[in-house]
Amino acid sequence: MRSIKDLFTFSLTVLLTATFISCAKKATVKKASDVTPELAATPEQEDVEASLRGKDFSDLSGLQVVYFDLDSSSLRDDTRTAIEANAQFLQAHPALEVRLDGHCDERGTTAYNLALGQRRSAAVRSYLKSLGVSGKRMATLSWGEEKSTCSTPDEACWAKDRRVEFKSRVKEEQPKAKTTANGSK
Repeated sequence: MRSIKDLFTFSLTVLLTATFISCAKKATVKKASDVTPELAATPEQEDVEASLRGKDFSDLSGLQVVYFDLDSSSLRDDTRTAIEANAQFLQAHPALEVRLDGHCDERGTTAYNLALGQRRSAAVRSYLKSLGVSGKRMATLSWGEEKSTCSTPDEACWAKDRRVEFKSRVKEEQPKAKTTANGSK
């Protein structure tokens, strides 16, 4: 009697498994021609950053440093105001590219501070993009705690280190592809 019961249980399990497998939703693959142009990714949607290679970035008096709270990459009201002013400056000077340098105070591990500095520079870049500055004109970099502005171990000093600095350069011209006599590249 036990073997008949085991055989029945096994058969029922196989039947239910086969039923669930055959009823699973089939994946559909869309052809490239089925994707509408407005849904296709553009370089701007891919979030391309400016290259850090080439000519060095430097300080520019028209761009303000922005500051952050302890252990935070959230934009404060005064930070947003400074970023908005920087966005207006960048829109008035379209030949400039900027590198957003994220910094932290000396507290925390090196790895934590490098990650926090990157989150800070990414937050500033994201807000600048929302204000109309092209992502292709901006690059992010984290220095963590490596480039401190002061050495006094107190809150006033640490507050100066929790920042994103704007470094700028004039965009480098991209070399144009050479064409042959018959017009091909």
